[in-house]
Amino acid sequence: MIHLLLCVMFFGIGFVAAQWLRFPSKRADRNEKSPSNNASVLVEDNPQASLLNLEECSQKTDVAAAETINEVVERVRSLADGVRIEVHEHSQSVEQINHDLIATSQVSDPAGASRVISRLIDANRHLDSRLNLAEARLQEQSQLLRSHRVEARTDALTGLPNRRVFDEEIERLFEAKRDLRRPSSLVMVDIDHFKAFNDLHGHQAGDLCLKKVGEVIRQTVRGIGGNVMRYGGEEFAVLIPGTEMFDAKVATQRLNRNIERLVIDFEQKELNVTASLGVAEIGRDSDASEWLGRADRALYAAKRDGRNRGCWHDGQTCHEIARRNEDPVIEVDEESSTIARREAFILDVNRRLALFHRKRQPLALIIACIDLIDDKPVEEHPDFVAIQHAVMQVFGAALRDMDHICQLADNQFGALLPAADGQDAAAVAERARDAISRMELKTPTDVIRITISCGVSHALEGDEAEHMLSRSESAHGHALGTGGNAVYLLRHEMDWESPLRVTPEAVIANG
Repeated sequence: MIHLLLCVMFFGIGFVAAQWLRFPSKRADRNEKSPSNNASVLVEDNPQASLLNLEECSQKTDVAAAETINEVVERVRSLADGVRIEVHEHSQSVEQINHDLIATSQVSDPAGASRVISRLIDANRHLDSRLNLAEARLQEQSQLLRSHRVEARTDALTGLPNRRVFDEEIERLFEAKRDLRRPSSLVMVDIDHFKAFNDLHGHQAGDLCLKKVGEVIRQTVRGIGGNVMRYGGEEFAVLIPGTEMFDAKVATQRLNRNIERLVIDFEQKELNVTASLGVAEIGRDSDASEWLGRADRALYAAKRDGRNRGCWHDGQTCHEIARRNEDPVIEVDEESSTIARREAFILDVNRRLALFHRKRQPLALIIACIDLIDDKPVEEHPDFVAIQHAVMQVFGAALRDMDHICQLADNQFGALLPAADGQDAAAVAERARDAISRMELKTPTDVIRITISCGVSHALEGDEAEHMLSRSESAHGHALGTGGNAVYLLRHEMDWESPLRVTPEAVIANG
């Protein structure tokens, strides 16, 4: 058992050390130069110098990791030598005790036999104590290795996973694409003119900027399963498993907008930055580095075209991603704007339906309208614009980042929910309905209580956009016909379901 313990101990330490040293380090984290960003150099400004810096960092990182491993292994080796000596001494002691037991048995000396047995018990206790002490020290060294392993995989400044993790994850997703044909997308994010930002405001402001931008990226992509890593310097990488280009472009638009709107409070100043983004969906690349290369080319195209924008690579060339404002902006006086938004929404529905027909990815559609206020259509209310804006804000808060909300008509809102079935969408609509019904809207002329009615449908075989819209509108009409302030789900033609039906009286009774 003792020899087995020693074998397991050596094997465990050797395995941990091997795993540590096996981490990829093709290009080290630029942030490992120091916890700050003091030596930040834009790649496009001086690519040769940047490459040399990266190689230098890689060598320093590997040397530091090797020194840590060597130190821990040397401690464990010393510990194992001590245990081996203890075991050898215990073996010799037991051999002598066995000899003494034989001698006492031959002279029939019970007292002597008792003393010899006591020596054996003491020897075993001593060895047990030494082994327990060795185990405790071994656990300390193992914990030290685990701690260094976490540190080696985490960016000290932003707390995000670092370049080592990125190298592992991009290889893993590439393997998943090759083996399972699973799509994934990569977004590279680079803060614009970051060196100038550092020079103007100081490196403390630069560090704060990196932290804030990293957190904005993390919050933005969290809802779609995106993983953000600090790639190096002022550059971040976002891997979005299971995501095709359409969703990746939507995520890029939101990242572009959210970074642009970020306010960095520093020394009683409000600072702003923008970012350039490059997107590539995993394709027929021969390896993961080609996938990364396409995203990099898209990123540099965004910088070349003026920065503060995103570009995507289709496998052949780069294209700019159109900027759009995701906030609900009500423009009821401009009929052409409403028509344009409706057409864009229908185009989005048809794109998603193509995915449904090809890959059977669920898709649901919500149509919502504001109920009568004081028995009059909401369009006649003097605060109609403020009411619409408030409803859109609350409704939008109930949706995910990947969902698409749009004003389709004066008093009609549409929400498209990819990867959601009808029941999921009905639950989302109910949350929005409940939140709006509890809201008191203070306008320049009044304090208003608002309710909405929602119709929900999901994609069916052979559907086009107008079919889904028609079913959702029919479900909404049924909700209005039963008193409003309700959510109705239409699974198939004339197949009504309203497990979420709530009457105005119930809302009042529940406060």
